[in-house]
Amino acid sequence: MTLQYKWQLADELPMVYGTCVCLYCALRADVKARVGSDLTVSLALFAYSTIVTLVYVQIRKPVFHQVAYGIEVFCIVLLNTRHQIEIRKTNPRAYIELRQLFWVGLLSFGAAFVLWNIDNIFCGNLRAIRNALPSVFSPFFQLHAYWHIGTALGCYTTIVYQQYLRLVKLNTIGDYRIRKTALFVPYLDKSIKEI
Repeated sequence: MTLQYKWQLADELPMVYGTCVCLYCALRADVKARVGSDLTVSLALFAYSTIVTLVYVQIRKPVFHQVAYGIEVFCIVLLNTRHQIEIRKTNPRAYIELRQLFWVGLLSFGAAFVLWNIDNIFCGNLRAIRNALPSVFSPFFQLHAYWHIGTALGCYTTIVYQQYLRLVKLNTIGDYRIRKTALFVPYLDKSIKEI
């Protein structure tokens, strides 16, 4: 790790907090088959975040953060897979668009995770390569930076997914469509009906 511990916490703990928001959205998306009240789910996720924070501050082991964060991501993937299976039966168009969002998000996170681990394991080797090559090639070996880009795209795509899922579950999908900018960055667009 190259960051001081307090800045490492500032980098990693918000990942847990932000993912709790996405997890809340995935848990609350199904208006008919909800488990618990909004308050109960909110308090449970707040308690999870608090426990993760307190334990991580005490034990100072990055693996703990990775596992805590991984549990959240796994739960979101599981819940969203379940939602897609349900939607596939009732709204084929929404299913196709949700599935595309799901895979963009999942592959972004997955690729970022692989690059991040390569950077962690081979940090010294990558630094030596960066030092040996002309500086113009340095960005290609800054794999931790690609981790941030990949997780940012994955988080953003998950947020768009949750918005779209909520519209489908509330049966207010109407004229909304998923559009893409820069070939793969999705956004939700309300189409204007032709007169």
